[in-house]
Formats: sequence, C-alpha cells, structure tokens
Amino acid sequence: MDSYLITTALGPVQSLIEAARRTRDLWCGSWLLSEAARAAALALHQARPGCLIFPCPDDPVAELKPQDEPREDSANIANILRAQVEAADPREIQGLCDAAKAAAAGRLAALCAQAKAKVPGLPLHEDLWQAQVDDILESFSAWTRIEGSDYRAASQRLGGLLAARKATRDFVPAATSPADPLGYSIPKSSLDAARESVIKVPKADRDGSRYRTQLRKLGLNRGEQLDALAFAKRLAGKAEQFTAYSRVAADPWIDLLTPEHQRRLCDVYEPLVGCGLATRARGNGPAYQAFPYDGQFLYDFRLANALTTRGLDENDKGALLALQRAVNGLAHQKGHRGDLLGTPVPYAAILKADGDRMGKLLGHAKTAAASRRISKDLHGFASAVRGIVQGHRGHAIYSGGDDVLALVPLDGAVGCADSLRSAFAQAMAGSAQDLGLPERDWPTLSVGLGLGHVMEPLGSLRARADLAEKRAKGSDLAPERQRNALAIVLGIRSGADHPWRAQWDDLDAFAALDRFRRAYRDGELPSRVAYDLRDIGRRLAWLGDHVKQGRTDAETAAGMRRSEVKRVLERARREGGTRDIAKDLQALILTRADTQPLDDLANTLIVARWISARTASEVGDRS
Repeated sequence: MDSYLITTALGPVQSLIEAARRTRDLWCGSWLLSEAARAAALALHQARPGCLIFPCPDDPVAELKPQDEPREDSANIANILRAQVEAADPREIQGLCDAAKAAAAGRLAALCAQAKAKVPGLPLHEDLWQAQVDDILESFSAWTRIEGSDYRAASQRLGGLLAARKATRDFVPAATSPADPLGYSIPKSSLDAARESVIKVPKADRDGSRYRTQLRKLGLNRGEQLDALAFAKRLAGKAEQFTAYSRVAADPWIDLLTPEHQRRLCDVYEPLVGCGLATRARGNGPAYQAFPYDGQFLYDFRLANALTTRGLDENDKGALLALQRAVNGLAHQKGHRGDLLGTPVPYAAILKADGDRMGKLLGHAKTAAASRRISKDLHGFASAVRGIVQGHRGHAIYSGGDDVLALVPLDGAVGCADSLRSAFAQAMAGSAQDLGLPERDWPTLSVGLGLGHVMEPLGSLRARADLAEKRAKGSDLAPERQRNALAIVLGIRSGADHPWRAQWDDLDAFAALDRFRRAYRDGELPSRVAYDLRDIGRRLAWLGDHVKQGRTDAETAAGMRRSEVKRVLERARREGGTRDIAKDLQALILTRADTQPLDDLANTLIVARWISARTASEVGDRS
C-alpha cells in the first residue's frame, strides 16, 4: 500500500458565485458552492474515514452533513479539498475523486430541484433545465504518491499538478439548445450570457396575473431571464436567510429611530411581504430584529420605481403608498438622539478579505498533522467570522478558510475589518509559531472595503470590493509596504472613486481617519474642506517639478503648501457657520498635510465623511 495526497477543486467560481445581479444571487451562489464542497468532503470521509486534511472537522459526519439553508453557526467549506489516503493502485484514487465529484454534482442537482418545486405551474424548458443542471459543476483532481515520508515535497508537487490539470482543457461535444415550441429563439440568461433562459413564460404574460405569484418569488426585474443555476440562486434555501444590501445600508438610520418609530415602520412594511413585493431578513441572528425586512422601499427612488411597475393591483399600490406616507412622515421627526431623521444613507460596504503569506505557512508543514493543525485554525477563524461581522451590524456572505465576503453598514465597516484582522492573527499565531516561522512571516489579513450606492449594479459594487482588496495587498508597492493593510475605495454615484489605504500598524493613519469620522459625525468639519485641499494640491502641483529641477527648495515648497492649507482652515467654519474649526482638528490636518499629498488627505477626509454618515443629507445625496 502506498500513501497518496489527493486534491479536488470544484467550480466554476465565475458562474456559481460571481454571476450575480442581486445580493441574494451572491449569497446563494456562495452557499451552493459550499454545499457541493461539503458533499464531496463527506464522500471522501465515508470512503476513507480520517483522510481529510482540508477541511478537517472534528466530527465529519455531523459537520459535513447537508444543510437545508445557510447557517449562522458554521463556516463555509472551501472549494479546494485535500486528503491523504492509502491505496494499492492509482485507479482507487481515480475512483475516490470520481465519487467526490458525483456527490457534489448530486447535491447541486438536489438543491436545484428544491428551487424548482417552489414555483409549481411555472412553464419551463424542461429538457434545457436538465441539460444545464447536469452541466453546472466542473471538477479538477490531482494526486501524487508520498515518496518515503517526505510529505512536504509531495505537497509542493501536488500544487503544481493541480495547476497543470486546471490549465488542461476538457473537450466535450457542444450542447445544442432545443427548439422553442413557441416558434422563436430562446433568450439568454441575464446572469450568465453563455446559457439560455429556462423560463418559458411569453413576454405577453410577464406582467399579467397568470404567473405573477411565481415570477415574484423569483424576484425578476422587467425583461430579466434566468438559466437553471440562476433560478436556483433565487429560490434555493430560504429567502429570509439573506439580507439585502439595501437593508444593510439603511441600518444606521434605523438605529436612529425610536422603538415606537420602528414598530410603526414594521406595521406598514409587513403588508409588502404579503404582496410578494418585499422579503423579510431574519437570517442574521438578533442584528436586524428591530426591522426584519429587506429595506429597499425605505428609499424614495426605489419606492417611486415600484409604484410605476406594470401589473400592480390595488392591494399592491395601497401597501406601497401607505409606506411612502410613513417614510415621508418620519423624515420630519426627531429620533431618539434628538436629530431630524431625514432619510437613510443610501451607501454601504462590501468587505472582502484574504490571508497574507498563507502559502509560506502551508509550505512549512512537514507532516499531514501539521497541515491539519493549520486547517483547524483556519476553520476556527472562519467559524467566528459570522459572529464578528454580526457584531458590527453586518452580514457575512462567505467565510471559508482565510477568505471572507460580507456586507457591512458604513459606520461599522472599519471596526469590522479591524476585528477580523485581529481574530485572524490570533487564530494563526499558534501554527506559525509551532512551525518555526519568523514573526515577520506570520499570516496577516488584508481587507478591502468597496463603498457604493444601493442603486449601483452589483457587478460594479463587487468589482470595487475586488479593487479595494488588491489595493490592500499592494503588490505594486515596495515589499515592506505590501499586505497587512486595509484599503477603502469609495464610489460616489455619478462621481469618481476615492481610495484610502494604510497598513494595520500605521496607527497614526487610523487615528486620523477615526478623528475625522467623529468630527463629521459631530458637525465639527464642513464638507468643503476636503475639496478645498484637493484644489490646493492641484494648483500647487507645479511645485514638485520646481523642486526636482532645483528651482525651489523642498522646505520652501512645503511652507507654501502649509500656508495655503492653514488659510483654508482659518476661513472654514463649523456647522452653522459661526464657529472656527477646533484647534486640535486644524493641527491634525496640518500635520497630515505635511506627511502626505494633499490629494490623499482630501480622499481621507471624503472617506471619513462617508463612513460617519447615517442619513442621506450627511453625504449630500439627493437621489
């Protein structure tokens, strides 16, 4: 008998997770991939008990059993599995990998069938549905024999083999779409343009009452089409488990309401659920109990759009108008802190985090036991993520290993990122120390926050979060400035992106950001200061060239910039226009202006203003 290391990667991530138009698509796609990986891992354990390395649950039978809905008390299972098995023939390994893939595909097919059963009577292209369900999953496997007891060499070899296998194209017969019995071509899916829609409802019946109930359950926008996987993303699991981006964005405003205001708002929002126009949000523990709904119609632009939708009956319009009156009435009332409530801030954050130097840590594992220790530490961190994010009023979408994806309100975003960073460092310190890594090489967490408007397409929001994570990694920076950082990219609607970045050990940068945030929250800083500083930076850009050419010395140039900044600060006034900006704030802005470009300081102030906001007026939003 020989000892083998095997690995299986499931996907494709693009269609399972990234193809999304609603936050629910993103939520459910992550869960579907996790459930497929869970089923594959369970199949490996059942075939060879105790073989699993990644994941490495304490009780595989209990922890890897299928979940009927995403749970708050468990981590996701990552889509790359690893195990160590004994076999007399490599064909046994092939059989294990095939069994794992079959289990994963079977689990996905079962979840698709459950989704389909929730809309009985809805006409579908049945043959196309089955063909797409059978074609959802792709699986790549690799294995290598452990020579002697050199686990580390086998592990490194296995990584290269998996990369080579994933780069090897599978050529299969091209699938042909069945002819549409209605006589016209089948439209493409709105989530994945490579697949046709499985919905067979004619355009003429989309706005009518015949299939209205079924189509509302799918949350279809006008003209939207869904393939089988997209269909499953809309209906698999329970709708109440998922929190909409709009609910997360509105949370700081909802927190301003008095308990009586919250109860009245719930009373007028509940009928929208009965009409199928809104959903509840009950899948994040106690975080959203004060207002357990999607919150999309708290925004007047969303409400106005809904009122113009075709196919509304009198009950629908009555419920929407009742909510409109309630929200408009609240805007002129005072919350429990004594401030006018206005309307909710229409911005939130997508948080994306990834571990740093994990390859170096895994490369130091000389035995399967050491790899299992790392696996357990990662699982412990991932299992804690949902509670950490929930504590900052956010909702974790995915937490598997060192990867995190979450929705977070503006006022909790930076604190949430910092808590995740601290938890990850603590979770991984034991393994790093036991493996003898120098402390400078211990794993850290880089976090990106993409801030965007609720009306922005989800694809753009996700792309901004991806960009923020890449900025946090800082691969284009000097080695000592890479990784172990937080990056924020704020996308103002109809405006430019505003980036901010600092490494976690740059305490001055974080202290300045927090002081500016509190200043905006308390009305100590006018919004124009940031833009005046940016204007100074652009007007004095020529100084840099003069310094390089020796026409002006650096000290004189710095003095000119400082004088201009001081002039702006002396002319600025606090909220109400009667008092000067506090001396400590002026001193802090002057100090930061001496140590960073004015454009970067302006971005810091703009980002601080946004993460302090609870109402639309605080960010000047007039949507």
